[in-house]
Amino acid sequence: MPARVSWVQRTALALLVATTLPTLSRGESPPPALAAEANRNRLALKALPSSELVEGERPRIMGLLDDLDSQLKAQRSGAAIEALSSVVPGVTALARAASGWDDTGKAAGKHIDALMAEWEEVGRRLKADRTRFPLEKPDGQTAFVRAMAEQSFGQVDEHYAVAVDYGRFSGVSAGAYYLGNAEGHMELALFLSGLTSSSARTTVAIPMLAGPINTVENDIVSAYARPGSTRQHSSFILANSALKLARELDQNGWHFGAMTALLRSLFALTLATLPPPALAHEPVLASKATAFETQFAPSKRDNSIAEAFLDKARIALEKSRAGGDGAERERLRAAALLDVVIPWYLEIMKGV
Repeated sequence: MPARVSWVQRTALALLVATTLPTLSRGESPPPALAAEANRNRLALKALPSSELVEGERPRIMGLLDDLDSQLKAQRSGAAIEALSSVVPGVTALARAASGWDDTGKAAGKHIDALMAEWEEVGRRLKADRTRFPLEKPDGQTAFVRAMAEQSFGQVDEHYAVAVDYGRFSGVSAGAYYLGNAEGHMELALFLSGLTSSSARTTVAIPMLAGPINTVENDIVSAYARPGSTRQHSSFILANSALKLARELDQNGWHFGAMTALLRSLFALTLATLPPPALAHEPVLASKATAFETQFAPSKRDNSIAEAFLDKARIALEKSRAGGDGAERERLRAAALLDVVIPWYLEIMKGV
């Protein structure tokens, strides 16, 4: 077996061959249902009664909704769906957590026994809802939409399983929040599973990803062992959690979701391990983004997963050009996506 080269290092080779690979077409209009779902969640969020918990979270979720609206206007469906994937579980979790729980043990609010009763009731609904989630990607649905549906579906049990324990040890409202997260992920999975488009591109099955997942895992371990890695602790946490989800989805046969989670893990790892590019490198990154778009446009193959990550790169470049304190970080995000994440998606799919 040849000596192992890190995942990040190998992207330089992958980029050299990327222009020969099959790609996707660019820029379908977002389905109207996305805007309707965003508006429904905005109204639900505004209707929540004021409390310390609600006022602590409401601005963050409103910011995501504003970003979602911006991406819809820009016809960036992938970025809009990614924002929605945080909004729906967030609103549902906050609504349940804000519904009269008592974390003091003294007031007249709901206690652990109420949380257990709601946990059992929600469990019955989730069990019934599982049967509504299609086992295969529906015709007319893009690979990225299916991937996001699978990702949310794969997180339902994780949040549901820990809700009561969190209620016992971190307060009943925290347990209710996790319970609401489970409901929200199921709600989102079912919404996305019915989202189709007029796309005529051919969807290619995602291969099993055990090998790439193991490689990224080894790279995470190696990178975290280096001096100074704790300064990027949050990125390593994101890389690990996304990789854990990728492995679970892959083992359960949800390969579209596994691919997207794997790429998110690689993205977080790259942010943790590579230095930000200089300002002078920004035109080079813009040229790479344009090259990918030019490459993607004529293809009849559905690589909408890569297209969604390209949208993220374009957004990062726009924020970098706007300047400010975060410009350097945005250039790093763009470089990670254009130099590492997208080429490796294409490399994985090259032999399929």
